[in-house]
Amino acid sequence: MKKSLLILGIAVAGLFSSCDENLSDLNMDPKNPIEVKPEVLFTYGQYDLVNQMVNIDYNQNLDRLWANYLTQTTYIQESAYDAANRDVGGSLWDNIYAETLYELKQAKELLLSEEVADPNLVPVRNNQLAMVRVLEVYAYQYLVDNFGSIPYTEALDIDNVTPIYDEGEYVYGAIIDSLDVAINDFDDSAAGFSSSSDILYGGDIAAWKKFANSIKLKIGMRLADVNPSLAGTLVSEAVEAGVFESNTDNAVYAFSASQPYTNPIYDYFEVDSRDTDFVITQFFIDMLEGVNDPRMNVYFDDNIEDGYVGGEYGASGNSYLRLTHINPSLVEATFPGTILDYSYVSFLMAEAVERDFITGSAAEYYENGIRASFEAWGLSDTEATLYIAQPSVNYLTAAGDYKEKIGTQKYIALYNQGHEAWTEARRLDVPQLLTAVSNGVENPKRLIFPTNEPLINTTNYNAASDALGGDKTTSAIFWDLN
Repeated sequence: MKKSLLILGIAVAGLFSSCDENLSDLNMDPKNPIEVKPEVLFTYGQYDLVNQMVNIDYNQNLDRLWANYLTQTTYIQESAYDAANRDVGGSLWDNIYAETLYELKQAKELLLSEEVADPNLVPVRNNQLAMVRVLEVYAYQYLVDNFGSIPYTEALDIDNVTPIYDEGEYVYGAIIDSLDVAINDFDDSAAGFSSSSDILYGGDIAAWKKFANSIKLKIGMRLADVNPSLAGTLVSEAVEAGVFESNTDNAVYAFSASQPYTNPIYDYFEVDSRDTDFVITQFFIDMLEGVNDPRMNVYFDDNIEDGYVGGEYGASGNSYLRLTHINPSLVEATFPGTILDYSYVSFLMAEAVERDFITGSAAEYYENGIRASFEAWGLSDTEATLYIAQPSVNYLTAAGDYKEKIGTQKYIALYNQGHEAWTEARRLDVPQLLTAVSNGVENPKRLIFPTNEPLINTTNYNAASDALGGDKTTSAIFWDLN
């Protein structure tokens, strides 16, 4: 693991702070600033979060594999649901805690430490703090939904390398409170971080409010089975306050054509030459072919002359040359990274109607989700209309109950948002994700903790593991009752 949760390197560096002042001066780099402005930390906090969510490197992120969109060719450990082999949990943990959340924490501390002399600038600072809190909420939910229990109340303290783990349900309650504070603090009439510092929304506070409410909707629906009363309250509040209404509201980062801000899929496939490690699964191809889904043409490459041929999930011997690849457009350096979109929000609202959390038409929200996905992938509304008209897709005639109908189309639409696809499939059991062929291991319910936690943070690790029923991929997250 390149860093521990609490940035052990920083903590160790602190041991040398009492060295001779003159010696310290010799080690100062005059070309690098000692102090960093909060807007810079905020920008990097955003970037590191998006980068983690988009990343396809199986040393860092397993979601497109564990969501069964892709399977590996040569190295099949991760497709076989082995997260310990490369300590993927440790890399994800580091990327979120030691980068995203630590950067956001520093930005928040700097904002709170600065005296605001002009009262007219207080709403600006409040907006900036609210923007930071929204990203913190997103990041902590991501951690809980991967691991179950995580350090929260004692996290990010460089003087404490053995923080306690808080149970996922507690963390959810805390981030809900933090999100409500952020939503209430937003002031449309004031600025926030500048357009150049805010890589998601260019400083648009109204857009940030929609983003925050859409996250609240997502949190609410995650709790739909385990706490329907709270879920209904959160969802109705979020929808009333205003969630995403079109693809223009999507939380998207436009990656650069220049290093180091290129899309991480491009970095892994083209720069690191790892493209031959992945093929599309036959499972996903069958799903789309079964409903004549034209998104196959934008999701998949046409490298096979006779159509699309997928790999057997978690099996050895899947041939890169003989099987269907990811569409090359997804591998372009500038392909945008999406962390939350209108299509996903629409499907959540369709389910919310069916659960009586909100009023409206589940069929209409369902169709909105499909149309938004088609639009986002460059397909026409006419194509979407023809697709929806099929009895196998139309909400009134498609097979299964509302969970199956909504869950299937949501899964198809979340193709390039692997974490949400895997998480929603765990929550609803739709679709039924696969057992790995090579070893018979079932699709994981969670990611195991970093492999160095039992060594560094033994007591708290053991307590967290016991509370979960063991640090195993078969131990369910608290909201997973299916």
